[in-house]
Amino acid sequence: MDKILLVDDEINVLLAYQRNIQGRFRVVLAESGEKGLTALEEQGPFAVVVSDYRMPGMDGIRFLSLAHQLKPETVRMMLTGYADLESAIKAVNEGNIFRFLTKPCSPEEFKKALVAAAEQYRLVRAERELLEKTLKGSIKILTDILSIFSPFISLQSSRLRRLAKRLALRLNIKNLWEVELAAMFSQIGCITVPEEIIEKKNKGICLTEDENKMFLEHPAAGSGLLANIPRLKEIAEAIKYQSKQFDGGGVPNDDVKNAEIPIISRILKVVLDFDSLKAEGNTTVKALELMNGRLHWYDPDILVALEKEIVDSGIIKTVPLVEIFPGMVLLDDIRDSLGVVLVPKGSEITDVLKMRILNYSKFRSITDDQIKVMDCTGGIF
Repeated sequence: MDKILLVDDEINVLLAYQRNIQGRFRVVLAESGEKGLTALEEQGPFAVVVSDYRMPGMDGIRFLSLAHQLKPETVRMMLTGYADLESAIKAVNEGNIFRFLTKPCSPEEFKKALVAAAEQYRLVRAERELLEKTLKGSIKILTDILSIFSPFISLQSSRLRRLAKRLALRLNIKNLWEVELAAMFSQIGCITVPEEIIEKKNKGICLTEDENKMFLEHPAAGSGLLANIPRLKEIAEAIKYQSKQFDGGGVPNDDVKNAEIPIISRILKVVLDFDSLKAEGNTTVKALELMNGRLHWYDPDILVALEKEIVDSGIIKTVPLVEIFPGMVLLDDIRDSLGVVLVPKGSEITDVLKMRILNYSKFRSITDDQIKVMDCTGGIF
């Protein structure tokens, strides 16, 4: 049963609304815009919120505008006895109103509007689930396949995704799936770069001037590959600017700088540089020190988030082979008795990889039964 929030400063009006729709919806009442915002935070999720227009203190337009910022998926409607064209236009523009109803509103009309709004809510949720689950699930399969054909890119993408997600959580970024996909796709343009250059870069070996120029073209190439895929336009734009410095330097060579750079790009810039410095052999502390020496390259809020993530990094532990789980990261290579690397350190355990490791152990002697890992619900390795 869908949950509905009704907001009006007249309690008798609220009770009348509640009687009319009780049994068809679960109803929560709020006698002011301030109480309505509290209810959205503490008693949600709500499919629909209906607000009166004229209320003391915070009016309905202001309330629904804040409700849209707070819970964008919740469908918003306005019901008022002071209807005029100007207020209707303002309500639609500022509060993204689904319907504008006028008092007196018959019970049948009110129910019909709520049913339509609830259906709109379900459509929005279904679309989000399609994007987050179906798209991410498909990308996960592609990532598993990529790990076989291009281990360097796969390992780096996995590291970038984990750290970018942690920083995005600290920064309260709403669409985490976009951050994760952008980090996973950030290296997709590398398929246009010779593999030996990618390998040198991942090992921290200095590139020649020509090699570096070719490497720096991969964000634009990756952005171009993704730009025409439905729903990935913003991710393509983020990848395009992932090497852009906060002060406007770097690539692409344009006038975009500071907050004009997409927030996901700013996260990727910090994550990519940190990962690159670590690949060059720097310790975590040294990498952060070097980044603080070029503050104009980074969004200061994101650099602070990185510092906090380092302080609160995850727990390192040693577990039996049978107790490795998806989400853990290997801190040592898994080798067979002949010293052959079966799974390199830095690999994130997935369901597929765990199955491969356990199958290896049945047919090939693995050097150590105890595996050193980091539980990446904590952060950086």
